[in-house]
Amino acid sequence: MKTAHALAILSLALLTSACSSKAPVAPPVVQAAPPPWAESRIAHLSSIAAEQGFEIEREGEQIRLIIPVAGNFHPKRTLLLPSGLVPLSKVAQALKDDVDSQYSVIGHSDSSGDADINHQLSMERAQAVASVLMLGGVSRQRMHLRSMGEAQPRADNNTPTGQELNRRVEILLTPYPTRVASAN
Repeated sequence: MKTAHALAILSLALLTSACSSKAPVAPPVVQAAPPPWAESRIAHLSSIAAEQGFEIEREGEQIRLIIPVAGNFHPKRTLLLPSGLVPLSKVAQALKDDVDSQYSVIGHSDSSGDADINHQLSMERAQAVASVLMLGGVSRQRMHLRSMGEAQPRADNNTPTGQELNRRVEILLTPYPTRVASAN
């Protein structure tokens, strides 16, 4: 009886020590950090820009899509031509589900004519681009409209080529502020 009792105590002690021993801990899984905001967007937008005849520039965490007025807008009005609608629809498709970005649609003009008229013309072109983006599903809450008129030329306004380069609408993409703040 003493032997059975001793065996029971020994078995209980072994069972208790086996249950309390720690299993080997696997090393923590290190996940790669997501690419910077602009890095994850630039390749796709660059392919759309090249396909549609737009320019694209990246500066840090900003992406600028430059849409020329020539070929996309009516030459004497602020209406988008049908040839300008399809490319902008493709841009809208690329941007519509991006909840981590905000957009500024900025109209520019050359310096020929009255500065106030150029400012108004630039705003109307920006509004036309923004309308197509919104029709394509881009959130209005993440979009800002601005008119620069003739204030930010890209080229010399004294030549026809320079004037054509200055007449443009830009879509400036930047990280959405609340996403940046929550990542820090």
